[in-house]
Amino acid sequence: MFYFIPTWNQNHTDWEQEFLEWYYTTRKMEFDDTVNQLTMFSQAKEKNKTIILEYAPMLRDFLQRQDLYDIDYYSIFDDAQDTRVENVRPIDPFEFDWPKNAQFIYMLFNVLVEVNGKSYAQIISGNLGQLQRINFFEEGRTSKTYIFDDRGFLSSIINFNDNGQFKEQIFFNLAGEWRFKLLPSEEVIINSTFQDDFKQKKYTAMRDLIEEKYNEFVIENIGKDDVVVIASEKRHNQRILHAKKTGKVILSIFSQRLNIEQCFPNEEELAKVDVIVVDTQQNEKLVQEKLETMGVSIPVLQIPPFDSRLRLGQSQRIKELKIFVLVDNTPLDELEIIVDEISQAMYENEKINLILGAYSANREANGKLDKLKKKILDKIDFTEEEIEIIETAENQVESETNKELVKQAKFFKRITFYKIESESELIKELNFVRLIVDMGKDTDLYLQIAGISAGIPQINSTPSPYVENHKNGLIISDPLELKEAIDYYLVGLKNWNQALVYAAGKIVQYSSDNLIRLWSESLELVAKKGENDE
Repeated sequence: MFYFIPTWNQNHTDWEQEFLEWYYTTRKMEFDDTVNQLTMFSQAKEKNKTIILEYAPMLRDFLQRQDLYDIDYYSIFDDAQDTRVENVRPIDPFEFDWPKNAQFIYMLFNVLVEVNGKSYAQIISGNLGQLQRINFFEEGRTSKTYIFDDRGFLSSIINFNDNGQFKEQIFFNLAGEWRFKLLPSEEVIINSTFQDDFKQKKYTAMRDLIEEKYNEFVIENIGKDDVVVIASEKRHNQRILHAKKTGKVILSIFSQRLNIEQCFPNEEELAKVDVIVVDTQQNEKLVQEKLETMGVSIPVLQIPPFDSRLRLGQSQRIKELKIFVLVDNTPLDELEIIVDEISQAMYENEKINLILGAYSANREANGKLDKLKKKILDKIDFTEEEIEIIETAENQVESETNKELVKQAKFFKRITFYKIESESELIKELNFVRLIVDMGKDTDLYLQIAGISAGIPQINSTPSPYVENHKNGLIISDPLELKEAIDYYLVGLKNWNQALVYAAGKIVQYSSDNLIRLWSESLELVAKKGENDE
């Protein structure tokens, strides 16, 4: 049986998942190697279980977004809090015992509760409308926060002192009894009533309690023939690879989570690893170099984290020819050349539209978008306000000079400055895109995968196993070659259709069945390593 241990922790702590207000929860790319692994194992009906180490009261919300709602999982905190429950029980916060003169004011993103004209509480919902937390106020400061589990019960309460600083976090069971509490010193105190469920009366830090419960689960459930797949991350490696080992261990390295140069596991941690799985050929090379330098022998296998939720796009159904350019990993001076090259194509063909995209969480990339917009406006010598006025008066324009102004205004309107909030939003945007351009030295892995799935040809500056030159894309070393590359795919349909057919073959190549076969190969490597170690 496969046991997957993800690290979906986005918090500053090493023991909890961060869940912001519902309108922020998806403002980051959440897809990773573990999401893909769980998806394909479920589709192939391979026996697997997920071990959730972090405190995650909104876990079901996350799983639903990733189409993993039905996975089988064991939660450390469900065990420690005694909150194992499968049924969802909706909570109506308006049925709580509020003060009699409480007024509920429906704000744009939450519900504000006022008592005698003063802020008393703030009710915050999760991504699916479920109660997520309630902040209570005293004298204009937050005095306590109720944190609710998305299955419908109070999970913990955070209390703050008179200065608004953290005082304690109390964790409850389903009956509302406190099981343990976290102090500002990071110590965890156990309720003496439930002492029999724990080995210590108090723990130096939450990670010690997690490690205790994890070791208990390993001893009781994981046998020598089972396989544990660990999502490699610095804090995660330290926590899991220092714990008791049972079964075979595969370390899964994902580009957007682990910096191999700076955070690679040490010799002690690697001693418990049987096989390392990486997502790209570049990472495969880096890992092998690291192992050689350390004098450690561990098999390394590349398995792409392919998102099987994606489908072929529909760009051929619309008249516009949309070009999507990711700006994140490309220097600004090169981007300016890229925009100039695409602009030439846009002036020649009015059907061509440009989408300049950047991940919303990347401030530097968003700065590039702003600078590119300013440069384009400066070049056509307009402000955005002037463009709106010109468009409004288009039907009244008669002179050739004014017609040229309208043409320039329409040109700018064919450019979209797009901030990528989540992978689901990116997928929607790519549905009608005809061509992807990513000229960064480190091409974006998820964008490449999404492009393959949508059947979109891609233009890159560096080779990769996902985009092959003159097959499902073009590899060009100089951005000045971009205009010719655009013509290659947008003038006539022959080359574009050939890329679509090749991309469809890639989809089959990265199907769940074929990826499961690669995982079977990883098990063979595990077995061989075990024989060599004996």
